[in-house]
Amino acid sequence: MKKQTIAVFALAALLAGGAQAAQQKSVAIVNGEKITADDLTKKLWWQHAAKDLSDLIDERLLLEEGARLGVKADKAEVDARFAALQANYPDKAAFDKNLRSVGWSEKDLRGLIADQLLMRGAVIAARKIAVTDADVKTFFDANKDKLGSPEAVKLSQIFVPSKGEADDAYELLSTVGADFAKLSSLKSSDAALRKNAGALGFIARGMLQPELEKEIFALMPGEYTRPIQTGAGYSIFKAEEIRPRQEASYDAVKADLKAAMMNQAISQQLPVLVSELRKKAKIEIVQQ
Repeated sequence: MKKQTIAVFALAALLAGGAQAAQQKSVAIVNGEKITADDLTKKLWWQHAAKDLSDLIDERLLLEEGARLGVKADKAEVDARFAALQANYPDKAAFDKNLRSVGWSEKDLRGLIADQLLMRGAVIAARKIAVTDADVKTFFDANKDKLGSPEAVKLSQIFVPSKGEADDAYELLSTVGADFAKLSSLKSSDAALRKNAGALGFIARGMLQPELEKEIFALMPGEYTRPIQTGAGYSIFKAEEIRPRQEASYDAVKADLKAAMMNQAISQQLPVLVSELRKKAKIEIVQQ
């Protein structure tokens, strides 16, 4: 956020003078009318400056509160989060290139992660947030049915524009014993189905329209439906595998539940703390 904010303010600074040639450079021409860099700068300033400045003020207040409370960013957690971001890229060179493209360094990114952890810690400490194992167990017991994995079926689909084509495909499946996957890759009008040989993956109960769900969940593995009108065409669905409903295991979900409950509590208390800090702070907006 800070880098983005700095970029916006740097653009806005051009309004005060200097780089006049760049300001008048056209970035687009609409029906013969130029849109200049100056026009874009003003638009960005109007849209983003007030919000970004407010966000920066909130961040500064939270960081100061964290420092006052003695909150520290755990280096191991900073390293872990940095590594998780880096893992989204094929290699370190690609990661570094992306950082440089937005004017960042590894130090900048680590600093941002540390600040995020400090602000999070400030909310936890200031608002005395705690989620106990007893809290998690109570929530689990109250929501056990929702936390389980519903029954699901691994589906494949053939989709064609007309009833006649669907009937022809069904005939090939039922009388000739055509391979469903190959038929979908050849006949389906949907590009994704052709590419994936009709595979849709697992579809959980409750995700489909009731009438379609009734047809599909009545199938046994290896069985397929008759042609069904779906959207702007007709489909044949095949059940590849049935995955029965699984009850939630407390031990399996405990850690994730605790983290989710903590995050929710922090989200709820963050605006409360910021409001309190703003009331006590002396904030002056410097007009340029």
